[in-house]
Amino acid sequence: MDDAYRVLIVEDSETQAMALRYSLEDQGWEVACTANAESAWQELNRSLPDLIILDYYLPGVRGDEVCRKIRMNVNTRHISILMLTVEEAQEGMLRALDSGADDYLPKSADPDVLILRVRALLRKARTQVSLVGASNSYFHRARLLIIDDSPTYLAYLFEEMSKEGYEVETATSGPKGLDLLGANQFDCVLVDLMMPEMNGIEVCCRINEKWRTLENPLVVLMLTAHETKEDMTRGLNAGADDFVGKSSDMAVLKARIQVLLRRKFFQQENRRIIEELKDKELEAVRSRVAQEAAEARAALAGQLAKTNQELEETNQKLRETQTHLIQSEKMGSLGQLVAGIAHEINNPLAFVLNNLFVVEANLNRLTPEFEACAAAESIGRWSKALTRLADMREGAERVRDLVTKLRTFSRLDEGTFKTINIHENIDSVLLFLRHRMENRIQVEKNYGAVEPLSCCPGELNQVLMNVVSNAIDSIEGAGKITITTQEKDSEFFVSVLDTGNGIPEAIQHRIFEPFFTTKPVGAGTGLGLAISYGIVKAHRGRIEVASKEGIGTEMIVRIPTGLKDGARHEEDRNETDGARC
Repeated sequence: MDDAYRVLIVEDSETQAMALRYSLEDQGWEVACTANAESAWQELNRSLPDLIILDYYLPGVRGDEVCRKIRMNVNTRHISILMLTVEEAQEGMLRALDSGADDYLPKSADPDVLILRVRALLRKARTQVSLVGASNSYFHRARLLIIDDSPTYLAYLFEEMSKEGYEVETATSGPKGLDLLGANQFDCVLVDLMMPEMNGIEVCCRINEKWRTLENPLVVLMLTAHETKEDMTRGLNAGADDFVGKSSDMAVLKARIQVLLRRKFFQQENRRIIEELKDKELEAVRSRVAQEAAEARAALAGQLAKTNQELEETNQKLRETQTHLIQSEKMGSLGQLVAGIAHEINNPLAFVLNNLFVVEANLNRLTPEFEACAAAESIGRWSKALTRLADMREGAERVRDLVTKLRTFSRLDEGTFKTINIHENIDSVLLFLRHRMENRIQVEKNYGAVEPLSCCPGELNQVLMNVVSNAIDSIEGAGKITITTQEKDSEFFVSVLDTGNGIPEAIQHRIFEPFFTTKPVGAGTGLGLAISYGIVKAHRGRIEVASKEGIGTEMIVRIPTGLKDGARHEEDRNETDGARC
């Protein structure tokens, strides 16, 4: 409905603006007025009109600059613009149309002509709003159809329009022109008002009935040799987009055609942009849905992996529980046995050493007197007795040293988490195993500068005992064991490298399994490394194995240096069910 149209007047003359406003409001249209470009921008930000009536000469910014700025904005480029100026010369009209205006009128124009022009532009604005977002468009060479019964004028127009780069078709009558429209696509139709058989008014009505509802509607320019107000009224009311006299300068006709095509292509561009925005929005929605689906799948996969990991950890804890139980039993019996032996030996050994010391001291004090009065043979026997006493004392001291090492190994207070000198523990293990190495195995010690280590001493001694014992057992005949200690990156490690037979690669992954052994039947229980693995893991460490068959094996025990009293995992303590530490 016409009363829904809204017109913005940009006119610095208050009198002219008031006259225009009264004329337009008299037609039932809503009218807003601004006096300059800045006020116009503010009004456009508030609400977009259907039509802008723009004065060419505005203060500060001219109307053609305002027009170009409106056309450059994707949100306002579709608005129809009628340019007004005090100039009546053709140059003024050409400047106005070239700046992007849809129509041009001098301010001296008949008010009825003004209303006719405004009504035609508003009709186009309503059509355009209904088409926005209908479909995408694309750039192409504009196609013109010229319908005129004058072959001479038709040839003239064909030549002039072709020079402008348009693709031109001609028809000498209304029915032929309609047939061409039905078979081909055109952007603009130039139709003569007065023709035999079917005049331009009827052709225009037929076009409105059939082709105005298309996605890219035709624009129609009416040509006439009679430039009267009545003919203009009939042509515009019939649906023509513009009305130009044949007597006008060809530049005027070309400018009018450019305006119509520019407005049409603006519509197509608006539809294309809106459609692209819709496509991008749809693509964004699809991408978001795909991302959410991928995240959901990833979450499910992560949950499944987490569940599998928890199951594996549960199985591992069950295995470690079994190992710790075995370890607890073995450590308890071994510790009690060694502690008992050490205790039983210690008291009589202390008695023997004390008495040997007293006897040896007294004999040494009597030696000068004995040598002064005894025969040479007696003196020789006396000397041998003293030597034998010295050997007895040395042997007893070795036994005392062994007892001391046994007590260090057994750690009667092994349930306490304490700080030790790891090198002393290694030495005690080597002393305890010395009888198995005899003179066939050479031991090389590469002790690094390490800080005291916090651990459960008895358990760590068991690990060292098992690892060194395995190294000894792997060497047939002569060989060498190299023990290296080092502290690096908050981690202590001890490496035991042997020159033994090595472990076959096929079974290396099983050596920490309980009851698995590479020794002959009856030569071992297969629990040593399993127990060691559990002890080291309880200290938050790990055991690494590198072995080559026929060359040797290296076992590296790694334990963090920052452990504090009671630092074993709470779950480790629970699993051992009362195991020490």
